[in-house]
Amino acid sequence: MKRKLLITLLTTALYSDSISYLNDIRDSVGLNKLHIEKHLSISASKHAQYLLENHINSHYEKNGKLFFEKTPSLRAIKSGYPTQDVKENIATNAKNEEDSIDILFSAIYHRFVFLDFAIDQIGKGISQDKSKKTIKSVYVYDMGLSKVAQLCQDDFLTLEGVYYMQNMCKDPMHYIPKEAYQKAKDSIMAKNPKMVLFPNINQEDVPTAFYQEYPNPMPGYKVSGYPISVELNPYYFKDIKIKKFRLYDDKKRMVRVKLLKQSNDPNKKLKSYQFAIIPKQRLSYASKYTVYFEAYTDKGKIKQKWNFITQKFDIPLHIVKDDYKVLHIDKAKKELILYFKPRNRKDIIKKVQSTTKISYIDANTLKVYIDKLPVVVKADNRKVIIKK
Repeated sequence: MKRKLLITLLTTALYSDSISYLNDIRDSVGLNKLHIEKHLSISASKHAQYLLENHINSHYEKNGKLFFEKTPSLRAIKSGYPTQDVKENIATNAKNEEDSIDILFSAIYHRFVFLDFAIDQIGKGISQDKSKKTIKSVYVYDMGLSKVAQLCQDDFLTLEGVYYMQNMCKDPMHYIPKEAYQKAKDSIMAKNPKMVLFPNINQEDVPTAFYQEYPNPMPGYKVSGYPISVELNPYYFKDIKIKKFRLYDDKKRMVRVKLLKQSNDPNKKLKSYQFAIIPKQRLSYASKYTVYFEAYTDKGKIKQKWNFITQKFDIPLHIVKDDYKVLHIDKAKKELILYFKPRNRKDIIKKVQSTTKISYIDANTLKVYIDKLPVVVKADNRKVIIKK
C-alpha cells in the first residue's frame, strides 16, 4: 500500500526543498523520482530572474531586461542541456518552495506536467524580491528525460526507410530516429504505474479550492473545487474511452463537476490518456469524498473507486454565509479560521479590513489572530464581529 501523502497549505513548510517535496508526491503515486540536472537548473534560474525583473508570468521571453532566450526549449539548449525536449512549470507569489508545488498541483494542466510518465530530470530556479508590488517571487521548474538527452549526443547513420526527427538538439540537423526516441520514452514509462490518481487513494488534507490557471480550464470561474485527475500510462494503453468519472460527498450526494478530456478541453492541452473533473463549487473542509472512474481501453475495462479527505484545521473553523455575523467565543481562544463561503463562481475576497492581524489561507479563507476582544473583520461586503 502506498504511504499516505499529506499536503497542507496551512502549516510551516515541512520541506525546505521543493524538489524533495515533489519527489515525495511522485513516489506516493508510484512514479519515478526526478534527479536534479545542472543545465536545466541554469535555464530555470535565468527565466525566474527574467520574470521577476519584468513583472510577468509567461513561458516566453521578449528582448528586454535580463533576456536569456525566447522559449523553454531554447533556454535549455543555451544553458547546455543537449535536447530541446523539455517541459516547464511556473508559480508566482508562492509563500515558499513547498507552496509553489501545491499551487501547481491545484492547476490541472500544470499538475499533469509534474506527473508526467516520461521525465526523470529537473532543474529549479527561484527569484524573490519582497519589495515588488505585483510579482514578489517566481519559481520555475524545467524537466526532461535523460535518455532523450543522450540521443542528442549519439551519432546516427541516415538510412533509407527510417523516419527521423529533427529540431530536437542544439544542432537542428542532428537527426534522431523516431524509433530510438520512442524507445527512450518507453524505457521509463514501462517502469511507471499503469494509472495515476490524484488526489491519491486515502489522501488526507486535500485542498478544497481551485483558483484559475492560464490558460483557464474553467472559463468564467474565479473559484471552483479542487481538481481530481486520472492519467493512464500510454505505454500500456493506446485506445481509451471514458464511461464514468463521478464525485460524491460524505452524504453520498453526487457533486456537480465539469469533466475535462482531450475532446472537450477548451485549451487543447490534454492528451488522450488524461482525464479530470473539476467541482463547480468549492469542496467542504474536513470532509470525505468518494471518486468513481470507469473507462474502456484496448486492454479491457478499468474500474477504480477511491476516497480522499479534505483539509481540516486544528483551530476552530467558522463558515460565513451572510453579510453580517456575530461570533461568541471563549476569550482564551487566540486563533480561528473564517471561511467566507463563495456565493457564486466569481466570489473571492478582494479587500479585507480587520482590527487585528489576519493572514490568508486562500482567497476565501482567513486566519484571524486574536489579541483582545471584540474583533471586527470586514471582507468586501461581509462583516464579522467576534466577541465573548
